[in-house]
Amino acid sequence: MPDESSNENNSLSFANISTNGKIGYGLALVGFILMWFLGSYELQDYLGPIPFGILPLALLGTSFYLVWDAVGREKTVVLVVAYLMMTTVPYIAGMSFQNSAVGISDLTINEDTDELSFMVRGSFNSATALITANGVESWSESSDLSNDMHRFTVSLSEVFTANAEDYNSIVQTDYQLTVTSSTDSSTTISITPSLMNREMNDASVKFSTLTEIINDDNTDESRVVAKGIRIELALGLMNPSDGPMDGGESSLGVYKTIATDYSVDVNVKFGGNVVWSHSTITVDGIDATWTSQVSGAVSGQTVYWLGLSGTVEDDAGAEYLERDEFYEDDGCYTFEVTITNDLYSSSPTTVIDE
Repeated sequence: MPDESSNENNSLSFANISTNGKIGYGLALVGFILMWFLGSYELQDYLGPIPFGILPLALLGTSFYLVWDAVGREKTVVLVVAYLMMTTVPYIAGMSFQNSAVGISDLTINEDTDELSFMVRGSFNSATALITANGVESWSESSDLSNDMHRFTVSLSEVFTANAEDYNSIVQTDYQLTVTSSTDSSTTISITPSLMNREMNDASVKFSTLTEIINDDNTDESRVVAKGIRIELALGLMNPSDGPMDGGESSLGVYKTIATDYSVDVNVKFGGNVVWSHSTITVDGIDATWTSQVSGAVSGQTVYWLGLSGTVEDDAGAEYLERDEFYEDDGCYTFEVTITNDLYSSSPTTVIDE
């Protein structure tokens, strides 16, 4: 016959233990599960190896005290052995799994050097990294690991083939990174699309007309005349159907800003001839700089419409292009925007007429 009193005499039984003891069991379960992931490279990158290691150990330590106290601080040896097993077994097993895997982390782009870099981790001697664009290889490199890690660095000009997204953030070119270890384990990740929008091809211009009232002393009549135009420029990934409208406005609604390096020249043309030119705009990332003949050095950011320089300031200090500086005769005037990308030597120069 089973001893029906055995459960009642078992102080470690879940049914007999106090509330604090049950909390201790719960903490032990959570800590035990977390110990399996202690070797995770991804979690270490997010939390740091020391903070993440402290968390499950703190849970198991608190659990041990609550359970030990709940059983009247008896059976110490049994509890110590049990908790040591909960600590070491999953950690060793988890590390064995992690060590056989390839960890890829810390993928970033240095805008100053135009380089992409990432960290590879694992317990193997060497690794080969491969980047593809829509399945076609654009770059590969092999390297030995030191202290189970190596940082790969590659120039964007070596891997870039086309912008990853369109103006609506729909992926057009899928960039993927695959790392294969010397033990034939491999990991593949998608490179964040927004990082791979590197070529500026779109621009839009709009302008507003500034007027003044002229009084004729001989006839006592007055008339409104145009004294100039204020020009604005947008740069980014744009809907091809957007463009200039009557009256100087633009139908451009939403456009996608990209961070890359290029220069922009804006000309006003009449009859195919350039009648006025803005100074060259240099863009580094999203920061645009140019020189105004009125106010000197000017800066702005391409996340907004850029108010371009002119030939004179109005009463509020805003610059505009005087009519007499570009006007030749009645007819059609257009804006020519020339974009020169700096990413690589064969980067195209885009000319946009509006």
